[in-house]
Amino acid sequence: MTKALLFGEYKTARFLPLLRARGYTDFVVYSAVEFDPAAEFDADGVEVRPMNLDWTADDVLRVLEAERPDVAIANPYPHGQEQLPIVYGRAAARWAGRFVAHSAEFAEVACDKVRLHETGTERGWPIPAGAVCADAAEVVSARDELGFPLVIKEAQSQAGDGRFYAESPEELDAVLAAGLAFPAIVQTFKRGVETGIELISSRDDLVRWPVVSMGPLDAGLDPTLRARVSPYVLPERAAARLDAFVTDIQDNFAPFGPWQIDFAVAGDDIVVLEINPRLGGLTNLDLTSTGTDPYAVFIAAVTGDPLPEVHTSAVTIELPSTEIPGTEVPAHPEGADVMQVTNREPTNRCFINSDRMQLITTIGDVNAGRRWIKELDAEGLLRCSPESAYRQLEQGFADFDEEEQTR
Repeated sequence: MTKALLFGEYKTARFLPLLRARGYTDFVVYSAVEFDPAAEFDADGVEVRPMNLDWTADDVLRVLEAERPDVAIANPYPHGQEQLPIVYGRAAARWAGRFVAHSAEFAEVACDKVRLHETGTERGWPIPAGAVCADAAEVVSARDELGFPLVIKEAQSQAGDGRFYAESPEELDAVLAAGLAFPAIVQTFKRGVETGIELISSRDDLVRWPVVSMGPLDAGLDPTLRARVSPYVLPERAAARLDAFVTDIQDNFAPFGPWQIDFAVAGDDIVVLEINPRLGGLTNLDLTSTGTDPYAVFIAAVTGDPLPEVHTSAVTIELPSTEIPGTEVPAHPEGADVMQVTNREPTNRCFINSDRMQLITTIGDVNAGRRWIKELDAEGLLRCSPESAYRQLEQGFADFDEEEQTR
């Protein structure tokens, strides 16, 4: 019997078949939510036990000692578990067995925005100009130095929380009046295209998926309400800056497992906005655009198998949508599959709002894609403007052609 332990319930159904194919038969999933395993996946050999969101490294080590798994896997879900990678990293440094978890040093720069800013300043990373603030008076001082517009980020928060935008003294006063948690980082708001890239590290090996465009940055700071497209070709200088940043992280901070960089492209340069130490919102788009499943690569890292190279195979768009009972998604104009990601099961909690949905598909013809987007909007399904989706689609085709020519 070969035993795998998952710290976190997110996407359990994606992990289990891959682990079973490699001979694992006994599974323990520590979960932050109650759910019926048999209702969500093949639960043969699976035990689900409660996770405490206030665990320390000592608590995690007690779990490891009690379970004695052949492999332990850190699998944090963003809502409620955003700070646990730091705990897993500290525990992994003290555990003699195989624990696929980022080092505490990497987890700290990924989970703590103040730590990211301080480390980035020390190492010359491409981060926005900003200041670490311990109280409201220091926020006001930073405002006077940096000017508007500003982004204010609490040091440690859960996904989607603790980030605020202000373009006037009145808006900043409202942020402070609402009860900002300190320490916080105050940064200049960089206008440009928000982009992201998903990576998986396995000790000395690294896999990178293509850069994804999340559309122009906006005051709402919510890329889940914008159309996303892959691939997105960076300007030469921006690509070099990203390569140097990734290399520094890989060589000096010991990431082990999946991570994601959210950054802005402004002119011919990049500005790193945040790092996520987990699989996240780009996974389905990456799978559809390349045919290489990030979860399969994650399990290859878990088992120590070689990691593959990844290349874009088609222009792919992800559209923020609304799930309306009784309303069918219009047929894809070219007959391709459309992945519909919804909020169905507790272990697939992609969205807090239960009517939210993402539609992900390849597009082979830009005009057919435009017609399909128009049909989605006519049915009331589209959460972004059709015009913004058209622009993203056209950018994807231009960049795919450029990528094909240079390959």
